[in-house]
Amino acid sequence: MSSGLLYGLGIMSGTSLDGLDLCYVEFKKDDDSYFKILNTKTFNYDNNWKKKLSDIHLKNNLEIKKIDLEFARLISEKILKFKRDNKILKLDFISSHGHTVKHKPPEYSIQIGNGKLINELTNITTINDFRTQDIDLGGQGAPLVPIGDKYLFGQYKYCLNLGGIANISLKENGKMKAYDICGCNILLNTYSKIYNKEYDKYGFLSSKGKIIPWLIEKLNTINYNFIKGPKSLDKISMMKNNYNIIDDYISKMDDVNLKKIGYDILATVVEHISYEISKAVNTKSDFDNILITGGGAKNVFLVEQIKNKLKCRVIIPKKTIVDFKEALIFAYMGKLRLQNKINCLQSVTGAKRNHSSGFIYN
Repeated sequence: MSSGLLYGLGIMSGTSLDGLDLCYVEFKKDDDSYFKILNTKTFNYDNNWKKKLSDIHLKNNLEIKKIDLEFARLISEKILKFKRDNKILKLDFISSHGHTVKHKPPEYSIQIGNGKLINELTNITTINDFRTQDIDLGGQGAPLVPIGDKYLFGQYKYCLNLGGIANISLKENGKMKAYDICGCNILLNTYSKIYNKEYDKYGFLSSKGKIIPWLIEKLNTINYNFIKGPKSLDKISMMKNNYNIIDDYISKMDDVNLKKIGYDILATVVEHISYEISKAVNTKSDFDNILITGGGAKNVFLVEQIKNKLKCRVIIPKKTIVDFKEALIFAYMGKLRLQNKINCLQSVTGAKRNHSSGFIYN
């Protein structure tokens, strides 16, 4: 390892299936608030991998184990290409979140992307599986990002990630709190497919619609909305139990009527997301600020609706942070794990204690 510095590669695959995010970062061993992003890259999934990851929750354990190894090979291949393309000579560790198959606290959380195999194929120290230990300690195994929000983005009162799921970190009475708020890009991507679009670019589709009164009332009274944190959402159970009302509604329509009402469904979903976020950001102060990152930060219409409901200052950072903040923070979690420092916060996940989580393969 380089004197005084650590070079890590954070890897993230999110619920939106946008692709595999790689973030190469310089850290200081003795300064937990320092980071410098050196290179980034998103490797988009081909249709085969999109389908494989989308359907993996339907597979049996044997099939999941097989895909776990296949995904580790894919990750390793992309790491080695990324290293070659960027002529990276210093890389002390890989820190990989993998891709979530099932998240069902307090029982388990399963991610694919076998850390042992990544280590063997790249010959680089690899850290992965950050959630299991937290669940073993009585936590939700999520959210994990708040440790980075606390030390790397501590100048913000709120950090909001608009990913597949909208989640938030905030400081309250000197402690970090964080939780999943509601579905976000998962919903917008799903219903953009009505118009054969992968996602609602800039919010163009949703901006054309009108809010459906009965539907917004149903969405805003989903049971999950009233559960106090720590709490977390799983893509599969969320779509099945929380947002099935939308699917039930559109299942009765033919294509012609669906295309007429699709804009309104998307507009209603945006209203729901922005409303739930406004409840989470409970501030009356103009001096408070909120950092917004994740794919949804590029959705102009969604961000406008959020701004309209908030009193505090909304900050959209540079594109690298918008796109790679989660991969950056997983690199940071790996750095802390290698130094045996706390990287999971009890106040956030509900675990019995703060702890240093992640399996290390040398």
